[in-house]
Amino acid sequence: MQAQRVEAQEFQRFIAEGDAEVQWGSRSVRAQRIEGDLQTGWITATGDVLLSDERGALRASHLRFNLKTREGELASVHGEIEGIFITATSLQSDGNTLTMQDVTLTTCDRQPPHFLLSASQLSLSSTLRVRARKVSLTAWGQRWATVPYLSRRVGRREPGEPLLPQIGYSRRRGVMLSYGDLLPQRWGQVRYGVRLFTRHDPEIRVDLLRRLDKLGDQEPLSHLEPTERPGVSFLETVSTSGWRALVRTESKQGVYLSLRANSPVENLQRTDLYLRGVELGYQTIAPLGGGSLESEWRLGRLRESPTLVTSTRAVALLRWQSPTVAIGRWFVTDVILDARAGAYTSAEGYGWVRAQWGIYWNVRERVRAGAGLSLAATSGNSPFVSDRLETRREARFRIRWTANWEVDVLGMWDMEHHRWRDWQVAISPPSHCIQPRILWSYQQRQLQVQLSLVSR
Repeated sequence: MQAQRVEAQEFQRFIAEGDAEVQWGSRSVRAQRIEGDLQTGWITATGDVLLSDERGALRASHLRFNLKTREGELASVHGEIEGIFITATSLQSDGNTLTMQDVTLTTCDRQPPHFLLSASQLSLSSTLRVRARKVSLTAWGQRWATVPYLSRRVGRREPGEPLLPQIGYSRRRGVMLSYGDLLPQRWGQVRYGVRLFTRHDPEIRVDLLRRLDKLGDQEPLSHLEPTERPGVSFLETVSTSGWRALVRTESKQGVYLSLRANSPVENLQRTDLYLRGVELGYQTIAPLGGGSLESEWRLGRLRESPTLVTSTRAVALLRWQSPTVAIGRWFVTDVILDARAGAYTSAEGYGWVRAQWGIYWNVRERVRAGAGLSLAATSGNSPFVSDRLETRREARFRIRWTANWEVDVLGMWDMEHHRWRDWQVAISPPSHCIQPRILWSYQQRQLQVQLSLVSR
């Protein structure tokens, strides 16, 4: 503790005046006057207050804060937290989440900023999840939209969740507009998603999420969408879950309800109800052999589109992904093993096993390349096309370059028919605090444009 004048009581309670500063671990408070209790950790500061720690610094006219628990409140706030610049009339902290009133937020350190969010109330979690009410979006000096509620994750030096509705084009389905949001409730959360096409039925989805943990801001596991796999190999996707979910999403057109429970130990229980049929599912994930083991069981009656096949099926799935193992200084490798068994009312049983091996080369600091082999063996017959899409023998190639322009290319070579099965390309032009991203899939003939927030 430093100050021009200090008045202390039994070295516990104190009053410090005149350029006063109190430090507690990595946290410090500076002000013209500070009153505090070193036993409880609570301090009150007035006059040009500066609160700082490893996450950033905030200035305020008045502060009451607990240096031990990070609980407290500030008045007339402005500052920066993990690359996010904030102004607010008041700020409250419960030790994990910051809640602000009459707030503006941006990740741009330029004046004027490229974008600015203003809201009557906004919360920022430790995972950089932003939840705001009565939100207005200003970009490049122009106000674009005002919405009653917004929930988005800001990325740390990488794109977060798309800020605006995604716009895309598919040769078969026409122009696409996609948007989703997350609404907090007392018992859990509600997530909704809407996709509209000019030449197809709309897809509407609602997920009811219940947090099983009671501490912190536990978010739903982003890689555990119902049509995705828990492990993500460098050779499996171009860093966007939408492409991985696209095929299954098209096979289950319509409006459906998904009930899920999430816990911090990465277990997920899910029940899906579909407009065209009903399917119940249970999914778990556990560490095994240094990697991750996924098991999933499904039972339901489905109607596949556009083949219009209807059947009752029971499916069991096991998948193990090995940990990434270094080979020397520049190379790493991993292995994925899949096994699936299904029974149908309108066909014989169907099963397949698949092994994928990949090796990746860290060419330079900003360049990474990879190549791999995926082999599958099948038995029986399935009436659904979606069940048979992952059984091809493929060679996969990928290169990712991250510099001013970020380019990510993934190629899949069909070894059975000696032709390219798909090319997926993602391009991100240079940006400062708003990250645009252009996504293209040759197989789906689909183009998407995303706009996300990035902190410094």
